[in-house]
Amino acid sequence: MWVTGFLLLTQTGCLSYREMVNFQDGVDLGRSGRVALPSLPELTLRPDDLVAVTINSYNQEEALRFNVISNQSQVQLSAQGGQPATLADPLGYRVDSRGHIEMPVIGRLRAAGLTLEQLRDTVHARVTATGYLRDHSVQVRYLSFRITILGEVNSPGTYTVPTQRINVLEALGMARDATLYSRRDNILVVREEGGRREYGRIDLKSKSVFESPYYYLRPNDVLYVEPHRSKVLSAPDPVSRYLGIVLGLATLATLLSTL
Repeated sequence: MWVTGFLLLTQTGCLSYREMVNFQDGVDLGRSGRVALPSLPELTLRPDDLVAVTINSYNQEEALRFNVISNQSQVQLSAQGGQPATLADPLGYRVDSRGHIEMPVIGRLRAAGLTLEQLRDTVHARVTATGYLRDHSVQVRYLSFRITILGEVNSPGTYTVPTQRINVLEALGMARDATLYSRRDNILVVREEGGRREYGRIDLKSKSVFESPYYYLRPNDVLYVEPHRSKVLSAPDPVSRYLGIVLGLATLATLLSTL
């Protein structure tokens, strides 16, 4: 009797094993064979996006006129007598409110609504039309694909995504995973697209997470990992600190009264 009461008292607010394990209903995930990945809509550029566009060629001097580079690279070029060894460290072009970017030599061009591949092809054609470069390549990448991860994770913050696709598991990996005191079954995703805000919930304890429309994240998504009840009970303020003890004592008293 006393042992039971003591265990109830000491375990109040503690986490169980099942509360800390992901994909609890997915024990057959490794034996179910291959699953086709969903075809996601390609990301398109929007006003206020920041994108890096770099033109490279064997004729670096001619290619340089098409690139905006940082002050650090300019200093390196001066030290090398104006002969660039690389066009690394490019500055980004911000898509203006009308959906355009403006580049050296080729001028203003439409960017909003285009995928990165479409923008690359557009820039390639415009550079070719100038006649300055016969053989060149164009590289385009996002500089503004950021996600914010808050709450019960080991490293909350805002992270820049170097690729065009990231899922919620990879995002949590960037934040060094959720803590032991996290609600893994109720992760909130806040998404703003097309002038509206939407909210989604992700349950990492279920294999259905892979079918969620919020499994793959979009630029500027915010993830909030809620704290578990046991974390609230262990909070340092006086009321929460002793709430678990009071509940444990009340349970013990109820057991004693029934004997």
